[in-house]
Amino acid sequence: MSVLGYVFVVITTVFYLGLGMLTASKPNLAGENAMGYGLGFFFLGVGFAISSLVLTIAINSKGGFQWVTTETGLRTPLVFATWFVVALTTFFCATFKWEWPSDTLYPQFLHWLGVHHGQLWVPLLWLLPCFLSLGATGQPTGLYRLPFFTSMLIGAVFTAGLLTGYFRESAQRAEAEIATRTADEARWHQDDLNTIAAQQVQDPIYTLLSYTNRFQADDVRAAALAKIKARPAWESDLLAVLTNKDYYKQAYYFLDGNAVTHPEQFARPLNQSLLWLAETVRNDINGSNNLQHWSFDSYGIERALRAIDEQFMNRGVDFYPAVQTLRAALNTTPPDRFKDVRFDITPVVDQWLANHRKR
Repeated sequence: MSVLGYVFVVITTVFYLGLGMLTASKPNLAGENAMGYGLGFFFLGVGFAISSLVLTIAINSKGGFQWVTTETGLRTPLVFATWFVVALTTFFCATFKWEWPSDTLYPQFLHWLGVHHGQLWVPLLWLLPCFLSLGATGQPTGLYRLPFFTSMLIGAVFTAGLLTGYFRESAQRAEAEIATRTADEARWHQDDLNTIAAQQVQDPIYTLLSYTNRFQADDVRAAALAKIKARPAWESDLLAVLTNKDYYKQAYYFLDGNAVTHPEQFARPLNQSLLWLAETVRNDINGSNNLQHWSFDSYGIERALRAIDEQFMNRGVDFYPAVQTLRAALNTTPPDRFKDVRFDITPVVDQWLANHRKR
């Protein structure tokens, strides 16, 4: 057998003994002691895994594991699978000996094996046949097979326990996340309803408009629409928002999916708002220090285009030139560091232009 095999059986044994000595008594995990213990544990655990892997490769490459099975195609996978489960069992037995949360969902036998020094006798069952295989001659006896397959069986069961615990805790975390998200969404939903209910007729209408978009919950949308339409001159108020250069984008929430009684009064202001939008886009591209593909998703461009199609076409206004101006604004040359950014909204505008191109 190669010198490499003997060298790494010694190195593996050193890491094995070091890990056993480190975990022999309960560590003091206060202050700097915790860091020292953690670093030592990591070094010895990883060292054992790596050195034992090299040892396995060295023995297997020289045919030292021929006694494992006569099936050559099965032998190597079986040898390395055994190494893996033994290394995993060794590391986690050492971990679980002194660290075992009371509320864990991992099977209790994992802790039991750690408390009963599994990090010592499980790898020893594996190391013994490895050591004997270094100088094996002739047909081996049960002294090789029994401890080897015993370590493999224990390691496989232990690994199955680890997987079981991992999936249990993953499922519990997923359930907790879903419950938290559901509770948050319910709270936000109620906050929206409370905000709408608190609105008075004298309050600005634009604070309600975002609650009327087509993607809001039905009850939130209905409550917002009821509040808006309870205003004596709600259409005039809405038109005032659309013609205000500071708030016009808020009007898109309402116009996208909610009919107005006099659409002809909105068509020209909506067309003008597209030119304002183009100016805003152009300025934002020129002055931005953080352009992203989604930078203009929140500007209401898609909402405005849907509103045009659904209730403002053929109202005496040609929207095509204004949309072309908006498209040209999206094509403004950005700062050089953003030259490869492609805005998500651009294909939406291109499609609208294609659909309405005069033939």
